[in-house]
Amino acid sequence: MWLDTEAHLALYRFVRELESAPPVKSVHGLMMGAEMHVWIVLRERSRDARYAVYTAQLKADPEFLLMLHFTESLDAVPKDAARVDRVRI
Repeated sequence: MWLDTEAHLALYRFVRELESAPPVKSVHGLMMGAEMHVWIVLRERSRDARYAVYTAQLKADPEFLLMLHFTESLDAVPKDAARVDRVRI
């Protein structure tokens, strides 16, 4: 179970904002030291898709920036990264 640290809460707010971003398949998070890394699995790796994700991050929490990684494949997500379910939020 994840701890509700500031980074995790920022991640949850971010995922809630992503609900309006249709190109997102799934979101995975992993704390690495003091930074929250987030892998966004996209349906298409287009400029518009990345722009929608950046916009969602800035709307959700402009003071706490997450380390974003974009991919089209779950194979690029580290095995120990936890999937963030939109239902949880």
